Amino acid sequence: MTKLVCLHHAGGSASVFRPWQSYAPPGIDVVPVSLPEDRAEGGRTRPGSIGALVPALADLVRKEVGDEDFVLFGKSMGGLLAYLLTRYFGERGDSAPKALAVASFGAPHIPWRNFTDGYEDDRTLVRYLHRIGSIPDWVVERPEWVAPYLGRLREDVRRCADFRFEPQGGPLAVPVRVFIGDRDPLVPVEAARRWPELGEDVEVRVLSGGHFLVSEDIGLLRQSVFGLASDIRPSAHAEPAIWRTVGPS
Repeated sequence: MTKLVCLHHAGGSASVFRPWQSYAPPGIDVVPVSLPEDRAEGGRTRPGSIGALVPALADLVRKEVGDEDFVLFGKSMGGLLAYLLTRYFGERGDSAPKALAVASFGAPHIPWRNFTDGYEDDRTLVRYLHRIGSIPDWVVERPEWVAPYLGRLREDVRRCADFRFEPQGGPLAVPVRVFIGDRDPLVPVEAARRWPELGEDVEVRVLSGGHFLVSEDIGLLRQSVFGLASDIRPSAHAEPAIWRTVGPS
C-alpha cells in the first residue's frame, strides 16, 4: 500500500480531497492532511510563517504514514509545503517521499505574488475570488458568510508571499510531477516551467483549466497523480536519502 498524502490550498481544508478517496484505485490510500494550528486566545491560528509550519506538519505526516511508502501531493500553497517537506525529510536523513506532485504552484525559487493585496474590503475580495473561480455565485452578495475563510486565506497567502527560497544542497532526488492550468490567473505557466531547475527527474504538464485544478478536475489530474503513486514499488528495506542541510545564500 502506498500512502498519497494530500495538502490543500491557501485558506482551504483537507475536505477538498474527499472525492479522491472515493476514486483511489487498489493499492493507494489517499490521506488528506489538515495543516497544523496553534490554539490561541480567541481562536486557532497557524504558525506565523511557512517555515514554521513545516516541522509540525512533518510530525503529522509521519504519524499518518508510519513506515509505509508515501507520495506527497500539494495544491497551490500545499505544493510549496509538499516541496519543503520533501527537503525537510531528506535533509534529516528521514524516510523521504518516493515522489512529489504539485499543482498550481510555480517553482519555489520564483517569488509568489500576494493576490489579496488591494482587496482589503471583504466584498471586493469576494468578487475577485468569484471572478477567478474560487467562490460560487451564491456567496457574492453575502461576504459575511465566508469571513473566517477570507481571514485564513489572507494569512496563508501572506505566508506564501513572505517565503524566501534557500538554495538546495543538490537537485531533488525524487521524481517530481508538476501540473499547471493554461488559464491560471495566479501562477504563470512560465513560473511552473522553472521546476526542472530543482530536480533530476521533473516533468511539467499543462492542463486545460484555471488555478483550482483539484475542484475543476474531470479526472486528468487525479489519474495522473494516482498513476505516479501506482508506479511506486514497496521498498521496506530502502536506505533513506541523505541530504546536507542548506543555509541561506
